[in-house]
Amino acid sequence: MRVLAVVLLLLLSATPAHAATGTYIRLGHFSMDQARVDGTLDGVKLGTLDYAQLYDYRRIEPGEHVAEFRMAEPGSPLLRSVSMRAEPGKTYTVIDIASSMKVLEDDISLPPDGQARLRVINAGDADMDLVRGGAPVHRGVQANSTTGYVLLAPGSDGLQVLPRGKDSTTLEATIEPGGVYTLLVSARRIELRTDAKGAEVVPGGGQETGFGGMAGGWDWLTALVITLIVGVAMYSVRGRLFRFG
Repeated sequence: MRVLAVVLLLLLSATPAHAATGTYIRLGHFSMDQARVDGTLDGVKLGTLDYAQLYDYRRIEPGEHVAEFRMAEPGSPLLRSVSMRAEPGKTYTVIDIASSMKVLEDDISLPPDGQARLRVINAGDADMDLVRGGAPVHRGVQANSTTGYVLLAPGSDGLQVLPRGKDSTTLEATIEPGGVYTLLVSARRIELRTDAKGAEVVPGGGQETGFGGMAGGWDWLTALVITLIVGVAMYSVRGRLFRFG
């Protein structure tokens, strides 16, 4: 009974691997004028982004920040930059689109009534409509623009992207209740990113690309709990063996 009580206590104290709180930001490169750019935040290089690539979220301190993009070559001049003020507990996506920088405030709050929330970043060269299950989700999304969020019912109906004057594409993806998503449309690919689940940021950027989601795996706390459970169990068994052996 003691072992069981310890196990239950440890399991109840564990937090989900994907849960995260705080202030978060991510960078995305969607301007076709450069195949690759180096992204920096407050003068610190975060990495090199290919066209149509969106980084995972990273935690930052609230306050003033500057995001910059440069050509992906040593000593390259500044291409573009943007200053922003990050509020405590807020989440942001900073992208370059149509050769200019844009700061998006991500609404990761829990959608009402078991629904989901979705927006579009259309970095393609044509206006588009988004249809799901035969019903319009977004109409007339202009090229090189972003939309606000709309509420969606959960389910596995395909997301049909209809660019004006071009062939349509259907993305097979499951929309989960409580999920917040961004649909990325570009000249390279169409991708559905899972931004949050249950009002918690998904730092690893779990995503749908038509082949299913990418799970986040266990974190260090989960591993510690499992180690403690195994240790307690082995200690208990060992004690009984010495007592009755």
